Amino acid sequence: MSETTLLPTLDSLRKQLAIPVANTGQKMSLFGHRGGPVVDDIEGLHAIADPQGHVRLLSGIEFAMQLYRGQTHEYPSCTPTLARLVSIEQQLLALCRRIAFEDTIGEHPMVKLAEKIKLFDLPLYIDREGLAQHYGLATDMLDVTSNFDVASFFASCSWNNNLRKYEPFTDNGKVGVIYRITPALMIEMERPDEPFGPVHIVGWQPLPRPEQQRAFVVKIQSGQDFTSLPTVETFRFLQQSHISQRVWQTFEHGNVLFPQEAAAEVSRQAESLTSFTQSQIEQAWQRLCKWTETTYGSSQKEQTQLNAGITLTEELPLTWEGLGIETSEDRLMEQFKEVVDRVRYRIASYKK
Repeated sequence: MSETTLLPTLDSLRKQLAIPVANTGQKMSLFGHRGGPVVDDIEGLHAIADPQGHVRLLSGIEFAMQLYRGQTHEYPSCTPTLARLVSIEQQLLALCRRIAFEDTIGEHPMVKLAEKIKLFDLPLYIDREGLAQHYGLATDMLDVTSNFDVASFFASCSWNNNLRKYEPFTDNGKVGVIYRITPALMIEMERPDEPFGPVHIVGWQPLPRPEQQRAFVVKIQSGQDFTSLPTVETFRFLQQSHISQRVWQTFEHGNVLFPQEAAAEVSRQAESLTSFTQSQIEQAWQRLCKWTETTYGSSQKEQTQLNAGITLTEELPLTWEGLGIETSEDRLMEQFKEVVDRVRYRIASYKK
């Protein structure tokens, strides 16, 4: 009997990992019998004040001890999209496209509204990089989620680029993978620019995907493999088409996690851009220098841009025109109030 045939199915893996059922209303002490805050398993939006003085709206359960990442295949290395681009020209072009998308996000009426509103007297954290990641642009991040079912979707459904949609994985007997991490134990990886380690809350954002995906990200450095990070555990399973089909249907063929809306179309347009503003190109170089830890001279930059087919434009290359987005501030405010009504929070104080 081969080692592969001994692997569990995705359903059996769930049982082995003792994944609890969410949204039962069960309450428990965060620190067990030692007392402490009482928590429950209700998924929602949880307001958290970050060290920079912003409010982040965590999506999912309030205290997730573990996060998950699902893939239909296990690859020799687990790296972010930016690392999978082999040449400096490809990386620069991808970064230009990502920044163009981020700039366009900033022009979305709901994003503009969210960026000027305060919640509990603090500004909301709007994560444009996290949004770019969740809309398919190349970044130095990998998605993880607090919801095992969401991870199971990505572990058992694959993206059809021609049809531009997710489909159930039908190749029985192939090996899929679920990764599990314990973010609290990654804090020891803190750096000056990442005081709490590489795991970041994305949570609720003015565009819908991250909330639905109970989104977190792990920032990866150049040359780093996700599986080499502390606490990352790898669990392999055998793909079964009937399980993939069921998971796919549970998430309404992927539409729950990937609702059809204007930002998806803007991200699609961004994938083919070659013309950018001077500011966008300069920002792309700054991010590339940080990613590669390399300084590039002016002649090298000029030649790289030429080789990449990058050209200058005076106008922002992406817009929301013709995409039918809501522009009425009154109606947008109503939508935002609906979000605020779902927010759960704790009152806490700290003594110095």
